[in-house]
Amino acid sequence: MTSMKRREFLKLGAASLIGSGLVNFPRLSFAQNALPDYKALVCVFLHGGNDAFNLIVPTDSDGYAEYSNARQNLSVEQSALLPISPLTNDGHTYGLHSAASSLHELFNNGKMAVMANTGNLIQPITRDEYRNKSVPVPTELFSHNNQQDQWKTINLTSGQNSGWGGRVASIYASQQTEPLLTGLSVNSRSLWLRNSGFLDLSVSADGFDEYWFVKEGEGYENKRRTAYLDNLYREYANQFEQEIAVTNQRTLELVESVGSVLQNTPPLNTVFPEDNGYGLSSQLRMVANMIAARDTLGMSRQVFFVEMGGFDTHDDHNQDQPNLFGTLADSLKAFYYALTEVGAASDVTTFTASEFGRTLTSNGDGTDHGWGNHQLVIGDAVRGGDIYGTMPSLEIGGVDDSGKRGRIIPTTSVEQYVHSMLNWYGLDNNQIQTVLPNHGAFDMHKINLMI
Repeated sequence: MTSMKRREFLKLGAASLIGSGLVNFPRLSFAQNALPDYKALVCVFLHGGNDAFNLIVPTDSDGYAEYSNARQNLSVEQSALLPISPLTNDGHTYGLHSAASSLHELFNNGKMAVMANTGNLIQPITRDEYRNKSVPVPTELFSHNNQQDQWKTINLTSGQNSGWGGRVASIYASQQTEPLLTGLSVNSRSLWLRNSGFLDLSVSADGFDEYWFVKEGEGYENKRRTAYLDNLYREYANQFEQEIAVTNQRTLELVESVGSVLQNTPPLNTVFPEDNGYGLSSQLRMVANMIAARDTLGMSRQVFFVEMGGFDTHDDHNQDQPNLFGTLADSLKAFYYALTEVGAASDVTTFTASEFGRTLTSNGDGTDHGWGNHQLVIGDAVRGGDIYGTMPSLEIGGVDDSGKRGRIIPTTSVEQYVHSMLNWYGLDNNQIQTVLPNHGAFDMHKINLMI
């Protein structure tokens, strides 16, 4: 373990912690009602709107003809697609984009499933209902910020200003030795982890030692640390000053204790790919390091948020997409094998999310904002090697097109997509109702991704 690995954790700065409610979650010598097993959910959010209709493509004659007619100059050559054989036969055959060979390996080995045509919904809706405006739809469809927020909160009707990942973490925080590590995002704080009275911490994928200036050393270094600690642990008459001191005490203790654990955790042998400017690989490596230290940290339930941008391909679509898919695929594969290395592949479920899909039609050099989209779910606890839900018609103006541009109406809601994962994680029906307040609008037994 190099000193860099310790620093990787230490961008847990006071700016992230103040206002997070951390003082309400002191480190426990042992967790009450501790769970006997470990489970984690890892959300990989693809910002910009991933074009998964070019990631999973029909390859039979009729299906490919419909696809290529819709996608025009954006279609992937049929001969270049990597064939897959889903366990469920819907009458079509499918292949993956040639840049996603790492996903091809995971799918064929039964470690990855595809969730077809998922998106933000208030209730199930058909093309006619959408065009007649007889069924409500999420506000500001096709808007990045609005759809990202709605995906992360899933509170379209409740008005809660919290993320559903944060609601999951808050249920389990009191059962962790280190409650503050129940929900973590990498590189930046996320709405997905926000929850009132709780925490949404961020750590850095390649951060810095926030407290390098007071680390233990020799001579003047120890004198500086002693002076700093004297100020930190003294009693202040002013309540605001006292709160700031307590917050920084907690931050320092957390940074140093977790940093020490990571420093003494064996380094991963799994080689992660280059980030290619997207940062996903290094974020997932950081998550893998945290999971490797789960027992020492006393964690039994965790949720993680990582992200990758670049998917808003209005321009240079054909040039950018192979690099996007290749980076995503190679990073997810490395993460899966890192989890296998640390004995957690069956305890961790990784899933993708994105605010929306893309239009099937071309704007000449790219695509515009769509609605429904395919997602990926990875792990040993996943019923892999299959496509879940309903693959849509890709006919322009067809039964699944909201208009005439190939903005596909989702046939599975986000609630239905994540429901079986939350069941696997351990939430009961009442807890799921808290996390997914609009779940009653959908058939929640439609999708079962988990073993």
